[in-house]
Amino acid sequence: MTKIDDLIETLVSDLAPIGRQALRLRLACVIVLGITGAVVALLTSLPFRPHLHHVTVAAFWVKFLYTASLMAVTIVALDRVARPEGSIVALVRVSVVAFSIMLLLSLAQIGTSPVTSYLGLIFGYSASFCPFLILAFGLPAFVANMWFLRRAAPMDPGIAGFVAGACGGAIGGWVYSLACIENGMPFIAIWYTLGVLLSGLLGTLVGKLILHW
Repeated sequence: MTKIDDLIETLVSDLAPIGRQALRLRLACVIVLGITGAVVALLTSLPFRPHLHHVTVAAFWVKFLYTASLMAVTIVALDRVARPEGSIVALVRVSVVAFSIMLLLSLAQIGTSPVTSYLGLIFGYSASFCPFLILAFGLPAFVANMWFLRRAAPMDPGIAGFVAGACGGAIGGWVYSLACIENGMPFIAIWYTLGVLLSGLLGTLVGKLILHW
């Protein structure tokens, strides 16, 4: 027993205390890095995206605020899952509320629009690639989030990975909303959400591989 005690003392003798906010400061740096990466990706793609001026002010703000809310929720969730006792139940509820509001706005727009405009409101011109652009723009944040979690203590690799991926997707969607020209509320509710969920699915797969203790 004495030898074990001596071994423990040897292992902890060089440990130095860290600040209570050290993990959150690291998370803040990671988020800034992820947003910067998404902005660089967006600016790189702009020469290939003409006609960016054909977007209504209302649609822009809905996209911007919806993705900003998802980004805020997933950043808080990322802070939670980085700790062994962290719970994201309340944050899931907030996400559901945000999505429900988008659904209500979608129904309101469909209800006040002619039937001939339904396809445009739902599919726009970019439904086939919008979710994948959101995922792509969020990849820098996704990689940074995984690096952050690798240096934290998540209990469930799958859930932690999903949060890291969804956070990357939300950041990608938020930055993408600055240049997206779609005006349909149903489009935003379906394809933006799908982009975030695809990012979360990717995070789940990667998290199960690399986030084990």
